Amino acid sequence: MSNLTTDTPAAAQLDPRVIRERRERRLQYILPIAAIAFALGLWEFLVWYNEVPHYLIPAPSLIAKTLVTDWSSLMQSAMFTVKLTLMALALAIVGGVALGMLFALSRPIEMSLFPFAVILQVTPVVAIAPLILIYVSNTFAALLICAWIVAFFPILSNTAIGLRSADHNLRDLFRLYQATPWQRLRYLLIPSALPYFMAALKIAGGLALIGAVVAE
Repeated sequence: MSNLTTDTPAAAQLDPRVIRERRERRLQYILPIAAIAFALGLWEFLVWYNEVPHYLIPAPSLIAKTLVTDWSSLMQSAMFTVKLTLMALALAIVGGVALGMLFALSRPIEMSLFPFAVILQVTPVVAIAPLILIYVSNTFAALLICAWIVAFFPILSNTAIGLRSADHNLRDLFRLYQATPWQRLRYLLIPSALPYFMAALKIAGGLALIGAVVAE
């Protein structure tokens, strides 16, 4: 018995499956780092070899130097952008979820208001940003509106789709037990919509950042 117990760890270490898993685990860290290092090195070489002006394409070394020398001012600008992004995302979540719930509970309201949401989505924020800056006196509020417009539609669309994706048999069951609209929303529709909402949150987070940068 003692020989079996002492040989088992050694056999597990020599197992091809264990060796392959360990190699893949190492490659998950090594390959991305190597690819990033190669890309930065190629970028640096091409900028130096072609003598590209720094105001067109700066070299990675110049970017790193600028980050060190102008760290305080760059961090202030970055914190402003992060604040704008988070506020726009929060407003998009509140507005998109509330309107999506309203769409799920009332089909006439959805048919009436959904075209306006589509218009907001397909209109480039670059085209309407000057108008918003003209008619909104507060600059921060204007930037917030621009970033909110970009992040709003994915939350609204996915929330409405998720609320409508509830199982029809469960809908009939809730109707059979005479559940109120609030009970159907709380115990059936919202749990069904959570996966769709989380997927929309990933999309809206990136779009809010893009909208904030474009607006600035």
